[in-house]
Amino acid sequence: MQIERLDAWSGELDKLAAGAARSTFYHTGAWLRSLADAYPRMTLRLLVATDSGTPRAFLPYFESRRGPLRALWSLPFGTYGGPAGDDRACAHLWEEYRGMFSSPGVVDVGCIDRDATLAHDGWESTELSTHVVDISRGFDHLWQEQFDKPRRRRVRRAIEAGVTVRRGNGVDDMAAFMHVYRERLQDWKSRGGHPETLFFSLLANGGEQVRLYVAEHGGAVVGGHLNFYYKDAVIAWYGMTSTQAGDTQAGTLLYSVCMREACEAGFRTYNLGASLGKRSLIEYKESLGGTPHPYRMLRRRRLGGRVAALLRRASRPA
Repeated sequence: MQIERLDAWSGELDKLAAGAARSTFYHTGAWLRSLADAYPRMTLRLLVATDSGTPRAFLPYFESRRGPLRALWSLPFGTYGGPAGDDRACAHLWEEYRGMFSSPGVVDVGCIDRDATLAHDGWESTELSTHVVDISRGFDHLWQEQFDKPRRRRVRRAIEAGVTVRRGNGVDDMAAFMHVYRERLQDWKSRGGHPETLFFSLLANGGEQVRLYVAEHGGAVVGGHLNFYYKDAVIAWYGMTSTQAGDTQAGTLLYSVCMREACEAGFRTYNLGASLGKRSLIEYKESLGGTPHPYRMLRRRRLGGRVAALLRRASRPA
């Protein structure tokens, strides 16, 4: 078994990911290349295990530098990382990645372990949870048995108010959704969020794996969801509605339409994402049929990494 370090995405890894049990959309070139383009201060790296010249597994990560100090994350922004591919090759890659903590200048190494199966002795482990909806029994079952009554009423209220939801048609619809995005970030007085280039890049690179849905009311786009479709799973990655949506319940209608079309297309799970411990979000996701799915964040830091993290936290607006 040979382990190589690559500094650029290789298209053959998409084929490897497609057949790997642990891979998610976040292991695809569409996500990794889009993220690298949107965040030039982070450099995409790849560990690839090969046998007789054939790739058997790979582990993507991003390297960030602050002077001589380096931080490695698989993957940034809480997206699932770690190795994907043949089990034996994955074990070799994980040990190689763990060992990079001893590399010169490395002060922070992290990994989002979706399946909570990676060995992590000597590492910090933070237990996390997302909410996943089982949509394998079709939309009729989802609607009758998993959506609660208040959510069904809100969907009907949105339709009565004249809200419609459709699949986005391209850059014009994305631009309209980005207007909602900017409005809400300004409303929240937040410097957070992702660069808009990431959204456009994902739509351009993702093909059928990246789909935008928009909600319209009164002739204007008042919300949208950008979702990822990979294997038999949907990830509801980013969604929001405008203040102009008011009490139209456009957000709940967006979920309903996206889930219905995912059911019709044969997808089996719908990942609603982490709630960061916010009770109101947890209750909302449970009202749509979401059940908790535990995963964890693994991390090992030196003092320099802890100081850098504190400085970043202190520099954020209140």
